[in-house]
Parts: sequence; C-alpha cells; structure tokens
Amino acid sequence: MQLRVLKFGGSSLTGIDQIETAARRVAEAVSLGGHTVVVVSALAGVTNRLLSSARRLHPDPPGEELDRLLSTGESQAAALLCLALRQLGIPARSFGGGAAGLQTDDCFGRARIIKVHTAPLSAALQAGEIPVVAGFQGVTPDGRITTLGRGGSDITAVALAVAHMADRVVFFRDVDGVHSADPKLLSATLRLPRLDYESLIDLAEAGAPILHPQALETARAHRLTLEVRGVAEGSGATLICGEALPGTTPVWSVSLSHAISLLTVEELPQDVGVIAQLLALLDRTDLPLEGELVASDSRSLRLTLQLPDIEGPALHSQIADFLREERSVRFDLERQRRRVTLVGKGVASRRVSQAVERIGAQLGPPMATYHGERHRAFVVPERDGKLWLTGLHQALIRA
Repeated sequence: MQLRVLKFGGSSLTGIDQIETAARRVAEAVSLGGHTVVVVSALAGVTNRLLSSARRLHPDPPGEELDRLLSTGESQAAALLCLALRQLGIPARSFGGGAAGLQTDDCFGRARIIKVHTAPLSAALQAGEIPVVAGFQGVTPDGRITTLGRGGSDITAVALAVAHMADRVVFFRDVDGVHSADPKLLSATLRLPRLDYESLIDLAEAGAPILHPQALETARAHRLTLEVRGVAEGSGATLICGEALPGTTPVWSVSLSHAISLLTVEELPQDVGVIAQLLALLDRTDLPLEGELVASDSRSLRLTLQLPDIEGPALHSQIADFLREERSVRFDLERQRRRVTLVGKGVASRRVSQAVERIGAQLGPPMATYHGERHRAFVVPERDGKLWLTGLHQALIRA
C-alpha cells in the first residue's frame, strides 16, 4: 500500500492555530487513501529557549542531559498535533524517535542514525493509527536519548521514508515551495515547480538550506521524491527529484542571510593544539559556522568565520579569554553583516561578475567573497543586504 511521510517544520508550527492547520493537511492526506506517517519539529522558537535555559544553568551543558532536554520540544509538538487530529476524529498516536525505531550512535548533539526498526510504526499503521513522530531524535542501543543536530527532523523524515519504502516525503513550510528568493523579503520571485537534488544541495552548501543536506543526500541516494509545499490550503509546491525542468536559469536562486558576524583571527600560530582548542571553543557555541583557514605567511594562519550575529558579544568575550596567552594573535569581530548568495551553474559567468560590479559601484564592494562550484556569496553591510538581494535578483533572474 502507498505510504507517504508528511513533515511539518517549526516555521509551519508557530502556535495552536498552526497546529490545527497542520492537522487539516494531515486529514486531507488521509482522505486520499494509503498510509500516512507524520514527522514534526518543535514549535518555532522552543529549541532556542530550551538551549538558552540550559546555558543559564551551565555554561557547557553535558551532551547527554542537553539532548534529553532539547528532545522535549519535538515531543511536545507531536503530542499536540495528535490531540488536534483526534479532535478531527482521526486516530493518532505520538512516538518519540526511539519509540519510532530510530537507533543512533552515542554522539550527543550530532548523532547519526545507524538503524531504523520498522516494526513500531508498521504495527500502528496496521491498527489504523496515524503515527506522529517527534523528529530530531533517536536512542542509542542502550536506550539513551540523542539528537541529530539542527534541522535533524528532516533527517528523521527521510530515514523513516526510506525504511518504510514511502513513495515521497512532503515537507510543509510557511512558503509555498522553493522560490528564486525568499518571497517574504522580495515580492517578485519565481516559484520553481521542479528541481533536481543537486540544486537543493547547492543551496544547502551555500549556507541557505531549504532542507537538511544530509536528508537531501539520502533522498538522492535512494531516488526518493521530495515535495516542498506551503502549509496553507491550496498552496503551491516544488518537486525535488532526479531532473529539473528544462530551461531552468543558470542562476536560479539568490538568498539573504539573517544578520551575521564576520570573525577574523590573524597571526594564528601553526600549532595544531592551539587551533584544535579554538575550534572546540567555537563548536561548543552550537552555532552554524562557515569559513576558511589560510596561511598568512610561513609561520602563521588566518581564520575567517561567519556566524549568527546574535551571539556576537558573548563569543567576543570567550575568544578574548582564550587568546589572552597568545600575545601575537589579533582578532576582529565585525557585526551587523549580511551574506548574499547566488546558486546555479552559471555563478562564475561574466554576466554575474558584471552584475556584482555594477551593484558594487553603487553600494560599495562586498566585504568578503566566497566561491563554490555552483554558488557564489558576498558579505555586505546589513543596511545594504536587501538592496543587493533585489539588484541581483532583478539582473540575473527577472531580467
């Protein structure tokens, strides 16, 4: 019998009204026949609040206890959605990740799924129940709760789909499908009806993920069809499968990050121990970091990192304390920056370079530039971020 996995992200679960909307989308899927499995993220903002509370009590919370705490966000969302479904007359039962059969290693905070036991959800489906699974979590072989890292609910959904031989995973978001830019920032965007796996992986690697890169890689390996759809009734969708529609523009997406900080550490000694300690310090912040480590000269290195701006002052103090014994090391943390990213096969073309030069002549050149095989990104002052987004979109996609 056909089986589909429906995944609701935190952006589509912001409160009771949105939970009721999600329940209606599940009811619509159930009415089409076949089996349905639901995976949920925590309600918007819940994970960050739990993490903040933990760090007020302990500056570096032990991983096992932190995972146990953070997993409660998804468990709450699963139980609430089950209540909404039962109110609609649909038998539903919530499952934690371990109860749903997801077994992981013991790398707390970044656990990897090592096995999916299908019996628990299969039994629920055979009994006529709709399983609602708390994403982002699993258990070790000895029963300890683990989490899969930020965005891990996407991994949960794809892993369950593969194990249960689902025909597709539908990801419900607050935006109807995948657009050439965020329609909440730019009104004149294009919704793309179909993309290949590589295009979404490009976007994820460029730092603006629609879906978790690991989930995309797994879906590609198993040729699992994905669908990104708006949670509102009648919303449009984008299919993610093996081939994009013919004629997709060489630069198909331009994105604008949230506010970021640009951290530069100069004169870092070429000492593996010092570098490892610094990276471990940064890793403990649990922030998404991206950057590069390059040689300044024969004796020293320069580390450049981008990180969310909200943590800037705290991180500044931590790094200052860490480096106080390294007298020669200099570092600078520039706040209130934005990253503008182009994604597509044509990012290295002359047309893109000309557009960047033209906008840079008006607003000032980018503060930093990053290149990938199919993405190109620029760090610009926060005040100019929207202007860069609009200008590049107009020049390269809506021209």
